[in-house]
Amino acid sequence: MDPYNPDTWHDFFVASAGAAAALTGLLFVGLSLHIRFVASSTLHRNTARGSLVGLVLVLVVSLVLLIRQPNAWAGAELVFVSVFYIVLNGGYQLASYRRARGSFPRATLVRAGLGYLLAAIGFVGGLSLALQTGPGLYLIALQIIAIVVWNLRNAWFLLLGVADEDLARQAGGLRS
Repeated sequence: MDPYNPDTWHDFFVASAGAAAALTGLLFVGLSLHIRFVASSTLHRNTARGSLVGLVLVLVVSLVLLIRQPNAWAGAELVFVSVFYIVLNGGYQLASYRRARGSFPRATLVRAGLGYLLAAIGFVGGLSLALQTGPGLYLIALQIIAIVVWNLRNAWFLLLGVADEDLARQAGGLRS
């Protein structure tokens, strides 16, 4: 496949856009069914937010690459999307850091670092596409696959968190 021709990647981007849209919808349904639990836990709230942002990022990147346009424009749009993610997410995390008075759990820092790494991969991939040098769309494909896999892991984590909460509630009710 041509690393600089989005048309040769059409099926991949259609599949990734469809998967991201479906997973986002399922995540919304799952979160709405257990909103009190997710809202009461900072860890689960941040995981859910990160999952939604990640899946929307996959959707936007896929849709940008499905639009027929010059490669330089598509690459510039991918760079913009990556920078927008970094600025928006960075602002949110900075505000959260200030509210937490400079204390973040290690898991939060790891998740944030992975998000920034994936955004940087998208930035470099977009630049590579615009300049038509380097790995081009292979980096974007890597970014998309990594985000989807990471978000499936997050969905599993959220699901088990809800199940653990339900089990604890049932065990507490049995003792009464």
